Amino acid sequence: MLKLYNSGQETFPALIEAIGGAKETLDINMFIWRDDAIGNKLAEAVLAAAERGVRVTISVDRYGVVLEKAEECMRSFFHKKQSPIERLKSRILAAAYPTPGMKYPVKDEESPLYRAIMAHPNIEVERDVFKADHSKFYVIDEELLFLGGINVEDKENGADMHGRVYGDLMVGLFGRDYVAAFRAAREGRQTNTDYAFPLNRKTHGIFAVREHYLDLIRTAERELLIVMPYFSPLADFMKEITAAAARGVRVNVMIPARANFQDDTNKRTVRRLMEKSGGRIAVFYTPKMLHTKLMASEKTISFGSANITKKAFSQLDELNLSLPNTDDPFCRALLALIRDELDRAEPIASAKEIKYRKWIALFEGLIV
Repeated sequence: MLKLYNSGQETFPALIEAIGGAKETLDINMFIWRDDAIGNKLAEAVLAAAERGVRVTISVDRYGVVLEKAEECMRSFFHKKQSPIERLKSRILAAAYPTPGMKYPVKDEESPLYRAIMAHPNIEVERDVFKADHSKFYVIDEELLFLGGINVEDKENGADMHGRVYGDLMVGLFGRDYVAAFRAAREGRQTNTDYAFPLNRKTHGIFAVREHYLDLIRTAERELLIVMPYFSPLADFMKEITAAAARGVRVNVMIPARANFQDDTNKRTVRRLMEKSGGRIAVFYTPKMLHTKLMASEKTISFGSANITKKAFSQLDELNLSLPNTDDPFCRALLALIRDELDRAEPIASAKEIKYRKWIALFEGLIV
């Protein structure tokens, strides 16, 4: 069974309930885990599971510390200290994308909850390894898998400190067969299932996300929907998306009206798409900070952690779920949510309406 969770308000209660029911093992892989209200609430559920005898493994990539300390509360649950290079990167990002009422650096102290987790014999935490792992997943008792785009932070549970409402998705996959197929995919082994887990995993030499996305675009015949919070103007994607529009595919692209990062690059990308396609590609701005990463054709739906950026395809570990676009309840519910966002979004009439700061987009292009 697959179950869709729309936003952190639906996801975090489901996660906490599932962790509360864990009997043997809990495996968490996370990119951002802030020391804020929801970060502590989830940590309390993890500690309670360990107290019951559940064996817990947590991997929080060192790569995330720069973003954890550059925005929002600027406190990380697991990464309390930064290296000089990390401090410099966080300071630059905090200056380029300031958070209202916050100034880098913020004092980030070890809480009793943090110390209890780090000292617990049933909890193993990997927090100092720089894997550049952007994927987010939870595996409970090898029977339940959660994956998607939601980090552990208050803004995913409502709105950020700018007041931008966040939108994002997770999916729960209930059953040992799903977990076994997921584990096999992470080891580079194929399984005979209708669904798939396109992923990047550098330690195993797997970089499947880029070609998966390009294949989805190339095989679209009637409809192509692209929902991206961070969208870079990569040459091969510009070519294939405009080619899809040229052969008569109805292409809709949806980005946030105001992204927390990479906003100018996003707008540079969609402006180029409109120009290159002669206006055949439709662009929409969502009023919320839609953090969902999704591509769908009439044949296939894919969503998860992977943006369309050069880092996502060549440097980061990523994880998506891909499944046939059928009339089953899960696909209907997922596409209904996305179409509802599309109905609420602002359509852009022409490429000239899309404004961006060229020098900021140039700077962003160097890092994304």
